[in-house]
Amino acid sequence: MGEPETVISHDRMRELDIRGIDGSLFALVDDGRWKWFGTNLVKIVCTSGPPEEPFETLLARSELEGLPDAYTNTKFGFAEDHLWGDGPTLANVYLDRGRGHILAFMHTEWTLETRDGTYFRLGIAISKDGGHSFRWCGHIIGPELSYDTWLDHWRSGSVGGHHAFGNMGLANYAIRDGDFYLYYTDTRDSPDTFSQGMAVARAKVADVLEAADRLEVAPWHKYCDGEWGESGRGGRFTSLNLEPRGYLHGDAAYSSYLDAFVLVTRHGKHTGPKGERLNAGSVLIAFSKDGIHWTDWQTVHADDHLHDYPSIVSMGHDNEVVGRSFWVYYKYCFNDILPDWDWYTNRWDRVLVTMADGDG
Repeated sequence: MGEPETVISHDRMRELDIRGIDGSLFALVDDGRWKWFGTNLVKIVCTSGPPEEPFETLLARSELEGLPDAYTNTKFGFAEDHLWGDGPTLANVYLDRGRGHILAFMHTEWTLETRDGTYFRLGIAISKDGGHSFRWCGHIIGPELSYDTWLDHWRSGSVGGHHAFGNMGLANYAIRDGDFYLYYTDTRDSPDTFSQGMAVARAKVADVLEAADRLEVAPWHKYCDGEWGESGRGGRFTSLNLEPRGYLHGDAAYSSYLDAFVLVTRHGKHTGPKGERLNAGSVLIAFSKDGIHWTDWQTVHADDHLHDYPSIVSMGHDNEVVGRSFWVYYKYCFNDILPDWDWYTNRWDRVLVTMADGDG
């Protein structure tokens, strides 16, 4: 592991008025140009610049178009506002090189008006103008816990804090043999449980891209009991052997050097699956040969500050594939010692990760 270095200063973020990025910073190379994407409150921000200066140029700041009515009014009992990042947050990006489109995976939150509960899902949006605007396509993954079961739980008076309700994390995807493998946290039968395990869903890349071109979504299937037969939207899941550390807010990639999947995340900044306090000062990494069985977490970097939303950035121009070395970018809250971190006193740092001979 290399030493941390700052790639986006707090002052630069203030200059562009995009201080509060709620999610990871994702990169892709579009026609030789580095583009970087994040969510500033409810707006998707697109910037351009080399890996050493991702915010060199602000290209666009756009709201997601075409969302269901429930995100913009109280017709179905959901919150009308977007405080605390409720609604859509960018969860990852993918470049459709054949069509020139940019696929955006979205983390969505539907919050009760009482703010006593939030229901999480993952969806897809698409940009056909290089990242200047995005159009909603639909949801692809929902928890095994049904919406009705979740809602009945809160109607019964069993309420708690905003951050306790099955947050699925981001769309930690990797590609192998023409398939997306998307890792997230799922919840089965306990509406008041943070998470009941790390899960994975799969879909053909070609099918996903063709559907998105029509502003639709292709079927995704969850891994369950050794098979891929369960619907991504509410189907059953089997917990993988790697324990999520709080929200699975991170990123994944395929390593050509290891012939393995790579996954990064950070310790939960709130609580763990059983309500325990976790060490949010750590960025973590794990590996898998088959996408199902994982090594234990290893530490990329740790200190007494919050390290949030890590993402993987390749040394090459295909950000879905990494070699022997790659960067891990993360938001670093530098002003306050844990747990009293401040949302706006942050910058973006990175660490260079290099595999030793014989790893994997």
